[in-house]
Amino acid sequence: MVTNPYPGLLLCASGIDFCGKSTQALRMSNWLKAYVENKGVEVLLTKQPTNEHFGKRIRKILGDQGLFVETDPFDLQELFAKDSRMHCEMEIVPNLQKGNIVCTDRFRESMVYGPERNNLIETHMLMEMNKQMHGRYWVWPDKIFVFDLPPEMAIERGKASGRKFDEMEKVDTLNRVRENFQAFAKEYPWANIKFIDANRPVEEIFADVRITMLQLLHDKGFKVTRGIDP
Repeated sequence: MVTNPYPGLLLCASGIDFCGKSTQALRMSNWLKAYVENKGVEVLLTKQPTNEHFGKRIRKILGDQGLFVETDPFDLQELFAKDSRMHCEMEIVPNLQKGNIVCTDRFRESMVYGPERNNLIETHMLMEMNKQMHGRYWVWPDKIFVFDLPPEMAIERGKASGRKFDEMEKVDTLNRVRENFQAFAKEYPWANIKFIDANRPVEEIFADVRITMLQLLHDKGFKVTRGIDP
């Protein structure tokens, strides 16, 4: 399967909530802006769900327990797919076509939040629904970094941040999603998923990310400042 047929590079930071993916996505973006030398290449930092129409509806549902309970799980996943379709059409694909680099905080690998634990039938259904929803704007990251962290530790990080939890940010849910990430990677070996131990200092984690990014940049023909160690 062709995951990204465009000249640009698509990178994704992912994992369960509070795993540190947003921190790493920002570091990836900043590093790329500093060290990629190709003239005219821009680096875009973005996220899913977006802050557009469907993304706002998603956050409203996740932030309201009553509304969350009333919403069919498949209908919620359909909203995620619609939000991603719009994101790809308006922002991601145009940048990849121009040869730019896109770093996204989550992409459609996050459909693993939808199925029951290790339910591959539901995963297959969600994958097909996403492909159909995206149509000619279907694209897949050159690499998805899944920052792996025990859910109990992630929840403690979340509490320390002081942020209000939404309806998916619970230990049971995060345990299920963590297992689903592993199952997804085995079921779709083409999905370019790399698991990274997130129970370490931020710099150590990013050092692993940087090694992989350097190889991807080389493979795509991007030039990086000389003397940058892996």
